[in-house]
Amino acid sequence: MQGLNLKTHTRPAAARGARQSRWVRRLIGALICVTLVAGTASTAFALDKNQIVQMTKLGLDDRAIMGAIDSAGDDISLTAEDVEDLREQGVSDQVIDHLRRRGMIAGESAPADQAPADEEIDPLAPAPAPAPAEGESDYEREERERLEAERQAEIERRANELNAQREAEAERQRQLERAAGQLPRAAQIVRDGNNMEGARMYLEFLSYEPEQGSENWYEATFGLAKALYQEGILSGASTPLLEVLMAGADRPHFVEAFRMLEELSSRIGYNPPILEELTRFYVGDKNERFQAEFNYYMGKFFYGYNRMDLALEYLDQVPESATDYPESRYLAGVARLDPAVNDIPGALRNFEAAILAAEAAPGGNEDILQLGYLALARVFFEVGFFDVALFYYQKIPSESSRHADAVFESAWSYFMKNDFKRALGTFHTLQSPYYSQRYYPDLYILESTVYLNQCMFPKSQRALAEFKSRYLDQRPLLQAYLENTFEPEAYWQMMEDAYKPGQSAPIPRLFTNAVLESLPFYNVHRVVRALQAERAALNANISALGDFGQQVLERVEEQLELKVQEGGIIVQQRLTAVDQELENWELRSLQIEFDIDSEERQQLQQRLQNPNYEAPEAAEAGTTLMVVADDWQPWPFEGEYWLDEVASYRSQMRTECIEQ
Repeated sequence: MQGLNLKTHTRPAAARGARQSRWVRRLIGALICVTLVAGTASTAFALDKNQIVQMTKLGLDDRAIMGAIDSAGDDISLTAEDVEDLREQGVSDQVIDHLRRRGMIAGESAPADQAPADEEIDPLAPAPAPAPAEGESDYEREERERLEAERQAEIERRANELNAQREAEAERQRQLERAAGQLPRAAQIVRDGNNMEGARMYLEFLSYEPEQGSENWYEATFGLAKALYQEGILSGASTPLLEVLMAGADRPHFVEAFRMLEELSSRIGYNPPILEELTRFYVGDKNERFQAEFNYYMGKFFYGYNRMDLALEYLDQVPESATDYPESRYLAGVARLDPAVNDIPGALRNFEAAILAAEAAPGGNEDILQLGYLALARVFFEVGFFDVALFYYQKIPSESSRHADAVFESAWSYFMKNDFKRALGTFHTLQSPYYSQRYYPDLYILESTVYLNQCMFPKSQRALAEFKSRYLDQRPLLQAYLENTFEPEAYWQMMEDAYKPGQSAPIPRLFTNAVLESLPFYNVHRVVRALQAERAALNANISALGDFGQQVLERVEEQLELKVQEGGIIVQQRLTAVDQELENWELRSLQIEFDIDSEERQQLQQRLQNPNYEAPEAAEAGTTLMVVADDWQPWPFEGEYWLDEVASYRSQMRTECIEQ
């Protein structure tokens, strides 16, 4: 054994002596333990009380003493007096307890560790602790007992948790049965018009989580959708309504739920892509009226997602007897004008069928009638049949909101067919106070061009001056607003303020009217108004709907914010397009001014060269125009086909005063 380095460890002599004494005692004890353990290889060594005392006095660790006891076998037998003597000699209680556990104290036996074999065991009761291993130390025993305590605690926790779950499930079932008994009463309450009380009862039942798809779940989900729908909370009705529809067409409320869906789509634009799943259901067993409604709705749905093949597949299944037949023929005509289909003859047949069906409809269908006439007029204008186009434009009644557009497009038709007299008459009609707020900047350019072609230079210049005064002089206000406004919400608010009493917009009314004439803006504005009304209805009934009402309110607020942003972007895009249009028409006006100057200089030179020179008479022809812009596409449901309803007529023109 290597000793301490005396050069680096200098201690007092007493300390060194004490240390050496402890070392000697431990060495002797270790030798005794080795002797005892070695003895077990052949025969158990009898250990007596005195040896235990000796090992204690030598300072051996209790674990070493207990190991020696275990190795000595079972020959040791101590009396109660011996135990008292051991205590007096300083043997620890831990060693004495170890002797007792080993059964080495006369008159005491080891504790029973195993239950009787025939005793019934509770599967949830803690399992009995395993018997101590042969030669187990105190540390091992304590660790075993700790792990056993943790195991028993975990078993108890799980048992308590399972019991709590069982009790909660039993309580839920009791509450569910109680609430289910109130479902017929809730349905009657909704029929009586107390929608919010009925919605509260349905929500209470659904809060107990009935099995999805069960009869009671279906009735409660439909009842909730109907109550919210009747109260005008359409966004709140959309989720349960969709669940009812997706439950299948064979369920009892499918037809009524589908008709509610039609209203949601119309009022708040609710058309989620998942509605395509409705086409998986068989509706051939429903009555003909519903089948027609289903086909028309799905046709509109696929049209909205620009899937014209599927749109036409469903629209063409709507029978003539259906209420929606005129609308289906009109929409099918628009779909056939899509570049992906490009079936102009088929589109014309659809528009004609829509007009005939609208005329034959009970009470007439004036909207489809007018849209059909406009559609035919625009298609024939597009292909160059201007007389036919004029025939259909003249079908629009003067009291119609579409009359101004029909007159304006008629002016273009007269201009395109070189009928200048009628063109000028139409221009003058559109310049009347009745149409003063309409955005028709090209009207003055057309008028100036006609006068130029008739060699009426002063009138041509007056038309250009009117164009400059009415549009170009106000353009800087529009440009300044566009350059300094960036947020979509600001554009939307500007449109809101422009038409409020006592308020005004930072741009002229003429330009905001150009936005109002935009169909996309109208559609978004309609949805925003519906969402605002729904928000008001929710705020008035939020207490009855609880957490569900708060969730729906948050969803409505989110949808409203998104729609306002969408509408603001539409306003910005339309005003930007107006600014670009004015720039293009300004360039055209400069070209006309140049042509007027050239013609006047030429006539002046002719007079200087020939004092008897006479200016030519007005020409009846002389305007050459290219085909109308080809960047047009159909707009849904309103018959507005051209992507840019003003600039689509823009064309490159050659103007000259024709010598006779």
